[in-house]
Formats: sequence, structure tokens, C-alpha cells
Amino acid sequence: MDWTAIDAVGQWFAAVGTLAVVVYAIFQDYWKRPKLRLSFENNRDVKSQSNTVGLDPSALSRWLRVRVVNANRRKAAKNCRAFLVGIQRVGSEANGMDMFPNDVRPLIWTHDPSGCASARDLLPGVAHWVDAAATVDNSKVLSVRVQPAWSLNDAGDYVFTVQVSAEDTDPAVIKVRVHWDGTWQSLSGQQV
Repeated sequence: MDWTAIDAVGQWFAAVGTLAVVVYAIFQDYWKRPKLRLSFENNRDVKSQSNTVGLDPSALSRWLRVRVVNANRRKAAKNCRAFLVGIQRVGSEANGMDMFPNDVRPLIWTHDPSGCASARDLLPGVAHWVDAAATVDNSKVLSVRVQPAWSLNDAGDYVFTVQVSAEDTDPAVIKVRVHWDGTWQSLSGQQV
């Protein structure tokens, strides 16, 4: 029996095993990076409510929100922020008109105690929402939930482009077609 050949094969397997462990150690963090997923469903993400903070308790309001989730089995998405990066008018003579030219504004996380745009850490698999638009009974404006405050006065359809980013991950983008006919209860949306 040639022990030299067996010894060489053993060294070769040891080298391959060491290389595999090093590659795994290097890329393990890469595959565990946060992965943001954005979604919108009208039935789940548009809510009507009373007792809205800052309004008369009997006033009714309606909120359109974008759902943000960090994928399961990933590291926490640190310092996650949401931005409105575009609004386009859809339909009529203003089709495709950029209502938000050269502007990016932070959005407010739903029920954020500070009431202003902030960063949030997202644990894997836990859903969070960011407010995109809101209307209030007896109000003739569509409140775009950005800082500084901004609103749309004309009823119609708009495409909102929302981007969410966090540390050590790629940003995620979603487009939502927002419908508002000038009444609070008409606010609705559809993912584009």
C-alpha cells in the first residue's frame, strides 16, 4: 500500500475543507443581510378610524399605508427609513405629470410616537407600516404624509413611488396608484 498517495489525498481533502469553511464564514454574513419587502393591498393597508390624535375624537379619517417587512431568517434591518420619491398624476390632461419634481421627503411610520419622520429597526418577519396618504372627514385635501407636510388639492388618481432603505441592504421601491375623489371615504389604492 502506498501511504504517500493516501497522505496526499488526505492533505487535499483538508485543504478543500478549510477553503469551504473560510468561504462559508465570509459569505454567511452576506446571505443573512436584511432584505426589505414592500407590499400594498387595499383591503389590508387602507384603514378608516376615529379618535385620531390631533383631531376631534368624532372626526373620521382614512389612511393609506405601505407595508414594510424584513425577510425571515435575516439580520435586523438597522436604521430603516422610508421616503416618498415621486408622485405622478394619472388620467385627464395631466397624465404622467410629475407632481413632486426633484424632491425626496421622509415618510412617517404608522403610529410613531414622535409624530415625525424617524428611523426604525426592523426585526425579521415583523410587519411595519409607513403612512403614505390620509384624508379627514369634511376636508378637501389629500394629506401626503411627509416631512415637511405636503398636500394635494385636486381629486384624481396619482402614482406614489415609495423607497425604503436601511443599513447594509439594498433599498426597496414600490409604486402605489392612489385614488381620491375629494371625499375622505374614497381614498383607496392599488399596487402598480
